[in-house]
Amino acid sequence: MVFEDESSEETSSLPYMHSTSSTDRLNQVRQVPFSVEDPDYQGLELETMSPCEKHGKASERLVAFEGTDTGRRFLACAEPPLRYRALPFLTLRNLACIFQQWASSSALGLREQAQMAKRDAESEKLKQNYEVLLNLTRAQATIIQNLKLKHITDKQLLSEAKMNLELKNAELTKSEEKLTQDKLELKFQVADLLKGKEKHGEEMVQLELQFAELMKAEEKLKEKIKGIQAILEK
Repeated sequence: MVFEDESSEETSSLPYMHSTSSTDRLNQVRQVPFSVEDPDYQGLELETMSPCEKHGKASERLVAFEGTDTGRRFLACAEPPLRYRALPFLTLRNLACIFQQWASSSALGLREQAQMAKRDAESEKLKQNYEVLLNLTRAQATIIQNLKLKHITDKQLLSEAKMNLELKNAELTKSEEKLTQDKLELKFQVADLLKGKEKHGEEMVQLELQFAELMKAEEKLKEKIKGIQAILEK
C-alpha cells in the first residue's frame, strides 16, 4: 500500500517516490485501512508504473478513512480481501475535498433528519386531525342515530295518538248517530202526544156537546114533569 507525499504539488504529473528496497517494501505490507469514495481518485492506477508487488497487477486508487491517515490517497492491491503496499508514501492533494464531502454528508444527514422530523410532525398532526375527524364522525353518527330513534319514537307516539283519536272520533260518531236516533224517536213521541192531545180535545168537545144535549134533555124532561103535575092537579 502506498500513500501520496505531502510535498507533492497539485500540478505534478508523477507522485513522489521514496527510495526503498524491495525487502523494505515487503516488510511494510499491512492490511488496507477503511476507505471512502472520491470521484477524483478512484479506479486502477494506470498512469504510473505502480503494480502490486505480490500479484504484479495494476494497483487500485483509494482514499483512507481511518485514524491519522484519514483523507490521504493511497494505492493498494486490487485483489480483495488482501491488499498490500505497492509504493512508498505519496502526498494527498485534495484532502479538503474529502472533508468537504464528509461535511456535506453530515449536513445532508442533518437535513434528512430534519425532514424526517418534519414529516413525523406532519404525520402526527395528520393523525391527530384524523382522530379529531373520526371522533366528530362518530359523534355525528351517534347524534343521527339518536335523532332517528327519537323520530321513530315520536312517529310511534303520533301513530298511537292518531289511532286513539280515530277511536274516540268513531265513538263520538256513534254517540251522534244514537243521539240523532233518540231525537227522531222523541220527535215521533211528541207527534204522538200532540195527536193524542188533539184527539183528547176533540173528545172533550164531544163530551161538552153531549153534556149540553143532556142538559137540554133534562130541561125538557122537567117541563114535561111540570106539565104532568099540572094536569094531575086539575
